[in-house]
Amino acid sequence: MTKMFSKALLAASAVAILLSSCSKVPEQSKYIPKTASVVVSVNSKEISKKLITNGITMDKLFAAVQEKDSLSEAQKFWKDIENSGLDLQANSFVSVVYGKEASYVALTGGLKDAGKFEDYLKKNVSNFSLQTKSDYKYILEEKQEAVIAWNKSTVIYLKGTEGDAMQKALPPGAMPPVPGADSDSEEATDTNTAQPAALVTTEGAQQWVTEVDHLFHLKKEETAGSIEAFNDLLKNNADVSLYVNPEPIYSAQAAMMPANLKTLLADCYYTGAVNFDKGKIVVEGTSYVGKDLAAIYKKYGNMEADLDMLEKYPSQNITGFLVYGFDFRMIGDIVKSTGLDGIANMGLQSSGLTLDDILNAFKGQLVFVASDFEMKKKASLYDGDSTTSPESKWVFAMKVGDKAAFDKVMNSPMLKGFFTKQGDGYALTQNFPGMPAISITDKLVTSASDSALLQEYLGGKGKAGGLDNSFVSKIKGNPMGAYVNFEKIVNNIPDSEIPAEGRPLAGKFKNLLKDMTAVSNSFDGKTQHSQIVLNFKNENENSLVQLVNLGTETAKFIEDSKKAEAASVDSVVAAVDSAAQAAEAVEAGKK
Repeated sequence: MTKMFSKALLAASAVAILLSSCSKVPEQSKYIPKTASVVVSVNSKEISKKLITNGITMDKLFAAVQEKDSLSEAQKFWKDIENSGLDLQANSFVSVVYGKEASYVALTGGLKDAGKFEDYLKKNVSNFSLQTKSDYKYILEEKQEAVIAWNKSTVIYLKGTEGDAMQKALPPGAMPPVPGADSDSEEATDTNTAQPAALVTTEGAQQWVTEVDHLFHLKKEETAGSIEAFNDLLKNNADVSLYVNPEPIYSAQAAMMPANLKTLLADCYYTGAVNFDKGKIVVEGTSYVGKDLAAIYKKYGNMEADLDMLEKYPSQNITGFLVYGFDFRMIGDIVKSTGLDGIANMGLQSSGLTLDDILNAFKGQLVFVASDFEMKKKASLYDGDSTTSPESKWVFAMKVGDKAAFDKVMNSPMLKGFFTKQGDGYALTQNFPGMPAISITDKLVTSASDSALLQEYLGGKGKAGGLDNSFVSKIKGNPMGAYVNFEKIVNNIPDSEIPAEGRPLAGKFKNLLKDMTAVSNSFDGKTQHSQIVLNFKNENENSLVQLVNLGTETAKFIEDSKKAEAASVDSVVAAVDSAAQAAEAVEAGKK
């Protein structure tokens, strides 16, 4: 009895340990600051397990893409990495931190043996000069303008990012101008503006040494782990994780944006967990919103996508669709909460409209469907040759909201010259070349690739065919669903359009993907979840393994193509040399 009890206790303890280990965040994550705007995490242990289980090792990868004379060198490089003291099974992180005066990218990884790592750096970093602090060591990597710092279990590689490089990486207008970019501008001489964070001298590197010191001594409340979205993401133990926190960017340019907008967007995050499974890649996304934005969502509730708008599309050969439901009036509340509605209405004043008129005019339920993709040959307009180009049928439709607001928009000076009232709808005043077919009524705004398809869709007697009903049923009751059939698209690309030498590889690309599905769930009061699934044609092999195998074959094809091209050039040069020698011999004979 005692023995049985001991076994039961041991089993219960094992389960408890397993569950606690699954929810534990990686050790290295405690060195990620909460001011990080973007963090990408790679679960090296899970990814390597999936590759090795399917017989893919680094040696085999090198052998597949390297030449015999360089294979040993590549393998030696990898062996050095394996013996460098780095923990290749630990999670690694890439973090982007954007600040008012300095921005940087940090790579954070695990260490198994700090002594071995130090020896590795001595052999591979020029001008190695070790600096020792109380609980970590660091060196300045002058060639890369970076700092490498490590303690017993973690290594941090930190590199400053030029202000103009950060500016180019963000959407237009997302950050203030970089001083010095234009020496004639006032910003170039403004010492209060953010300075480029380039690490160009040992003296300049001190700010990054200070930052590394800060990362190694972050308090719990200063870490990204103190943010619920980041913490929840890492507990998922996904193969690859993505975390986006836009607030640090907004905070860095507080003077450039309304205070109300900053408040509205507080506590808004996005996370994505990517897993490579058998025959598919699954991306689980979660959007977190703060209390102010959540209040706007709750005010209008969840609008469902209208599946009837999709299912009456008249084709058995659908290649893709997007069906969406979103209450446009939420946009109005967001603009009003920032105090920018006055500016918007001033801009619309000449049209006789207000922002509310435009947002009330449309219900926000829409659909886009494409079908019958093909590659068509067409005679060139400029010469007798023909060209092959893709062609597809399609329909876009959006429901009308408030009829009075819609009529006001359609009769406004902004559109009156283009449309005239006809019964319960509107028609174009004249047909413009290249314009799609259009139908506008007080219930629906519709456009299509051709008038026959438009009329058939509006007739409502068509039936969308070839759809995966199990997937379509998942969209029901939710605001968004999307689908792309890669198989149908690539199968309509004729081999004659692909160079002969590339057809075997192109065939493998054709046989890789089946389709893609995406669903966004309703807002639950705090978060909105979404799922994207990329389905592969081979359902029995891990998707990552398929991508790696295809990648190595592509690399080999590129390498072989380069060799063939070089050999062809050499043969032409040899032929020219032979011809020149022959000509010289003939001339010499004449003499």
